[in-house]
Amino acid sequence: MCLCFAVPSDAQTPLPAGEGREIVERVCSPCHGVDPLTHRRLDQAGWQRTVDSMVARGAAASDDDLKKVVQYLAATFNIPDSEKMNPDKVNVNKASSIRLTNALKLFPEEAEAIVAWREKNGDFKTWQDLKQVPGLDWKKIEQRKDHITF
Repeated sequence: MCLCFAVPSDAQTPLPAGEGREIVERVCSPCHGVDPLTHRRLDQAGWQRTVDSMVARGAAASDDDLKKVVQYLAATFNIPDSEKMNPDKVNVNKASSIRLTNALKLFPEEAEAIVAWREKNGDFKTWQDLKQVPGLDWKKIEQRKDHITF
């Protein structure tokens, strides 16, 4: 006996509304879902490379659909202007956990701990203030201190 529960399609996807969302869901979901997409920030060229890589691995869609996928992803999950201006530096008081993970080479849990700490306690003043964050590998922070801004 099989019990199936219908879930509204909007409840199944974390993707924001926008032209091309349905195509992204149709093309990307079968292999890896859409969740990995929501954790990345790339410019148009970066999303094009990502889509090209997926096509090389077997993703199937028309050229028109692939173009719409890239346009949707670039419009929805683009690199913020503040990060484009200084890609080698990360403001630990403003950056998302994803940005912290990528820029400081942290585990996602470590980056989330930084965000949680600053939301509870306020902004960091110096890179040494990061010692107060529980679960953070201090050696990683010390190695990347030249990439931290406030």
